[in-house]
Amino acid sequence: MSTALSARGQLPILTARYRDVVLGDWPTLLLLVGQAPAIGVLCAVVWGTVEEGTPSLWFVLALSSVWFGCINACREVVKERAIVERERMFGLSLPAYVASKLGVLAVVGLVQVVLLQGAVEWSISLRGPYLLETLALWLGCLAGTALGLLVSAVATRQERAVGVVPLLLLPQILFSEFAVPDDQFTGALEVVRSVMPVHWTYTIFSASAATDPRWAEVGEGLLVLPITTAALAVLTIGALLRRQET
Repeated sequence: MSTALSARGQLPILTARYRDVVLGDWPTLLLLVGQAPAIGVLCAVVWGTVEEGTPSLWFVLALSSVWFGCINACREVVKERAIVERERMFGLSLPAYVASKLGVLAVVGLVQVVLLQGAVEWSISLRGPYLLETLALWLGCLAGTALGLLVSAVATRQERAVGVVPLLLLPQILFSEFAVPDDQFTGALEVVRSVMPVHWTYTIFSASAATDPRWAEVGEGLLVLPITTAALAVLTIGALLRRQET
């Protein structure tokens, strides 16, 4: 990677290279993409007795979208550590590197959430605006992707990065309305819940599908999820810089 190229100049090169890597490993890509309609079909079977979406179904979809992002990204930095360390000596821009990962995985995530939602909507109406719910799932997936990249930047081995993903998703369940009554989220509990991508993805679903839609909550979710993604991306860059210094 030439030192003459700025981060903006490196971004399309890194993106094209990573895109080719992802497309070249088509068995893994098919496995990642294929899990989305499979989960959607399972949801349609489990909730097959209802005609419209329920809070529990919305929550499972929100959790699934964050899961897609995490599992897509959790190995993508650690497996290239030697390459990154070598190219850093020739001027590799870490912001461009992380952005290239996010960009390509964002496309993969979009395909996943469209297939997931389509498989469910084939038999069950989710009640809210279709495209808004697609956007909510995609933003949740992006936040999960950034979280997975952070894990990958910190992990020392691919197996450890994959093993951490369930531990990251468990708090998304524990700090949710399905584990703790909504009126008990005060103080520290409310702060922790406010940084959970699943919570905000679910909030967009529930608020937009209400009889009297709560658009302020929808807007808040649409704002918080991209900010969360950006913050996690910055932390990923910081983790990579710190590892380079040690």
